Parts: sequence; structure tokens; C-alpha cells
Amino acid sequence: MHIRHARGWRAASVIPAAAFAASVLLAAAPPGADPLAVSATPAGETRTAPAAVAVPAQPAPDRLQALAEGRGAAAIAGLGVTALASTVEPLMVAPRDPPRPASALYGESGFGLVSDVPFTQAVDCGGYSCQVRLDIYVPTGPGPFPTVVLARGGPGGLGGRRYLATFARELASRGLLVFNADYRDEAADGGGYPAAFQDLSCAVRFARSEASRYGGDAGALTLVGHSLGAWVGSVVALDADEFKGGCLADGSGRPDAFVGLAGNYLIDAGEVDSDLYAFFGGSATATAAARVASNPFKYATRLPIPVRLVAGGWDVTVYPSASIALNAFLKGRGWNVELTLVPGASHMSILQASDSGGPSVAAVFSAISAARCTADAIDPVKGRRGR
Repeated sequence: MHIRHARGWRAASVIPAAAFAASVLLAAAPPGADPLAVSATPAGETRTAPAAVAVPAQPAPDRLQALAEGRGAAAIAGLGVTALASTVEPLMVAPRDPPRPASALYGESGFGLVSDVPFTQAVDCGGYSCQVRLDIYVPTGPGPFPTVVLARGGPGGLGGRRYLATFARELASRGLLVFNADYRDEAADGGGYPAAFQDLSCAVRFARSEASRYGGDAGALTLVGHSLGAWVGSVVALDADEFKGGCLADGSGRPDAFVGLAGNYLIDAGEVDSDLYAFFGGSATATAAARVASNPFKYATRLPIPVRLVAGGWDVTVYPSASIALNAFLKGRGWNVELTLVPGASHMSILQASDSGGPSVAAVFSAISAARCTADAIDPVKGRRGR
């Protein structure tokens, strides 16, 4: 069974109750908590819950109010995994701002913002030519800053990246150089397979080539995907052959580490929901080859990189079963992978930070640290040792 929504990445297999109960041992839930309860439902959306789980109607939630205190790895030292607040941020597509440099103060640390930077050549966007864009969040301070590429969920169309602005500011305030990237995620706009995967690979290449200009260190570049972006990002990260085409920058389009937040990695070719249809642009039969090619479970055969997965225990948009399955798959192949199940967290609230960082922030720093520890390994794709 799949759940369907009008926007955002919504497809996921229902996790069996027994399997989920065993998985919760990874992170103990608060006493009396229902691990599959719904914390909040954005206005205008309908959610389908697992059997025997009631989904009460909820008022529209307030927007995320993330706290940013401290910087770098020291700020998340000793972080424990606890239930997060139920406040979520609904998926919203903000109007595009004109390209401009700007600065802002967030929490206790400042950062600079460079908006609407093109990172692809002119590509097909559904009958017209366009360039896919990203926003760059530059921390204050001397650097060098570890470099992160964010991949938002969807399908939401170009411009949808701005719902990750709060999370991007959180990471930048902690000393990370952040490239918050769009990609073509709707077949009607020239996206889907392979365009979405090529775009994210181009974003990685662009961030790698431009990082030093903004004080960044691309030696342990980390790709962080949320929801649909976690699925697309996982294929980009696990495919050793790399996706190519339409990039402004050369070099490796494969990240040095990957973080998947609430990702649906289980692509079921036997059923089509509204989001999969929008992404692939056709029925399961018509898009069977594309679904097989974009299945992360066909990859991870060589060249391992560190992987960190985070899923919410109360996520009924994409059930934790997807992250549990990918974690087991990668562990079975000897990869450096860690899974964090967050009791009480929903699909959007796993992006919510706290004054200690939050599990998703912790996963990003953990991936960066692991990538740095393996930076001297020879990677035939990149063709050189270390970075």
C-alpha cells in the first residue's frame, strides 16, 4: 500500500508492526508514546495511516523556529536522541528572489546568502530552456568550512528548495558552507529520470569547484537529502559510475558522504501514486526501466562512502521501514552506515533543530567526520588520493 498526497514525496511501504517494534530498540521511545501517532497535519493535506492507527484532524502548525547556538562539532557533542517537538514546517514553494548577495544574523552566528546561482547549463525544462539554480549559505569566520549540498523533497517544481532554508541557515550558523539546490523533479518540466539525478550530480560538481571561493573545504563534501531528495541523493551517492550531462562544472559528481532524512528508498514498480507519476511521467509499466535504474538497492557494489540515515518514529508520510531497509542493505555490504530513529518525530519535524543541534544536524556532522577519516582512501572515480 502507498499513501498519496498532492505535494511532497509521499510514497512509502507500510511498515509491519512487528518489524517497527523491533527497530525502535535503536532509540527508545518516551514512556507511553505511540510510535506511529501523528504529531501534526499541514492544512490542506490528507494522510493515510497504517492499520489501527487513528489520524486526528490537526490545525495548521506554526512554522519551524530553529535555534542556533554554538558552532561546529563541539556544539553537538554528547547529543542524545530524544523525541522532538511536534511543530512542523509545511512544504511551501516560495517565489524566486532575484540574484543578490545578502547577509543575515541567525542565532549567535552570522552568515552570508547568495541567491539564485545557476549550476547547470541550459537544459530542457519542459519545452523551454532554463538553468537549474541553488542558494549558497556562507558562514562568517575564517574557515575553511566543511561543504554540504542540500537536496529538497518534492515533487514541487523549481524553486521548491526554499522550504529547506531554515535547515540551511541552521547548518550555516554552525560553520558549514551550504549549497541548497533545486533539481528537475517533474517529468512535465523535463525532469524525472535521469534528469533529476544528473542535476544533483551537477550540484555536487558545482559545490566542489566553487567551495574554495566561499571559504569552503570540499575535501569531505556531504550530500544531504530530505524526502524525495533523499531517494534521488542516495542513488547519486551509491552509484559509482556517476550521472553526467548538463553541468557547468567538471570533476566528480559523487559526494564523499551521504545523509538521508526521511527518505523513501523503496520504489515499488507495481503501483503508481501521484508523486511517482509526476516524477516518472507515466504508468509503472511504461516507466519500468527507469524505476529499476533509479533503485538504490541495485547499487552500493563498490567504492563505499559513509552514510547516515535519520527517520521519524511518527512519520506517516514516508514510513521508517524505508530507512530501516536501506540501513540493513548497506550494512550487509560492509558500508559505514548508521541509522537514527527519532521517537515522536514526523516527516518535517526531523528538520527541526534545538540548541544542542538535533539528530539531523548530528547526522550531518557525523557523516563529515567519517568522510574525513577515510579521505586518504583511493577512489578510482575521482582518480586521486585524498582531497
